[in-house]
Amino acid sequence: MMKNIIKIIKGSFVGMGSILPGISGSMVAAILKIYQDLIDALNDFLKAPIKSIKSVWQYIVGVLIGFMIGFVFINFFYELAPIPITFLFIGFILGAIPSLIKEIKTDKYKWHHFFVMLVAILFMIGFIFITETESTQSGFIYYLSVFLVGVIYAVALIIPGLSGSTMLMAFGYFQILITLVDEIAVAFVNLDFSTIVSQLPMLALLILGALVGLILVGKLMHYLLHHYKAHFYFAVLGIVLISPFNVLFTLQDNTSANVFQSAWYMYVIGAILFLFGIFITYKISHTKNYEGEIK
Repeated sequence: MMKNIIKIIKGSFVGMGSILPGISGSMVAAILKIYQDLIDALNDFLKAPIKSIKSVWQYIVGVLIGFMIGFVFINFFYELAPIPITFLFIGFILGAIPSLIKEIKTDKYKWHHFFVMLVAILFMIGFIFITETESTQSGFIYYLSVFLVGVIYAVALIIPGLSGSTMLMAFGYFQILITLVDEIAVAFVNLDFSTIVSQLPMLALLILGALVGLILVGKLMHYLLHHYKAHFYFAVLGIVLISPFNVLFTLQDNTSANVFQSAWYMYVIGAILFLFGIFITYKISHTKNYEGEIK
């Protein structure tokens, strides 16, 4: 029972990480050492879907809970007190560094291990300077764009450090997703079934794109984890080291409040939550399951 609860808690962190600016759910999964379990299940999904889902159902439940917490509570507190909530999640990120260092221990470190980490750091820095581009929204190109939105978001969900929203902005597809989801949500609220039916093909294309992205990139990440595990975790370590700077750099853009005019006690609360975040992630990432191995 306790083992399942711990897995659900880890999954909820992944779900929250998928929503917060500057953080990705896959990065959180790698930090908490559940990324390989999820990728293995995804890789085997076509061959044994029921078995794959059963092997990670606790994480799936946790992710859904994390999504709900993120949408209902985190966005509210992020707007109300951006400094404390940002420091809390930076603490969550940095608290994972000791466990990641253990993951990348090899018999002999080589230059290409550190090169991969450097590339990951530069890649994350590059995302700070991404600005939204325009995309065409007509005819076949629009249908193709909706499909690509699903693919891109799935890729961002799987590759640690990538933000789905940032990726969509870079390719000019972010507004397509926002418009599509908004129209469907409004139609549901107003019980406008004609609009819902008219948007179903777009929704199907979006889901199809996400499935294609998940399966193809999932297989790629499965290969990397089983053949270049040290390189993978060196890249994740680089992402984790630079992520706090990305979060702080984009903080003002993600809230309507002027964060630089926050009261002094917000920084004190933030410092306390920062230490709390480090402690929580450190404890969770070092929790052993009942089989005696660290997950």
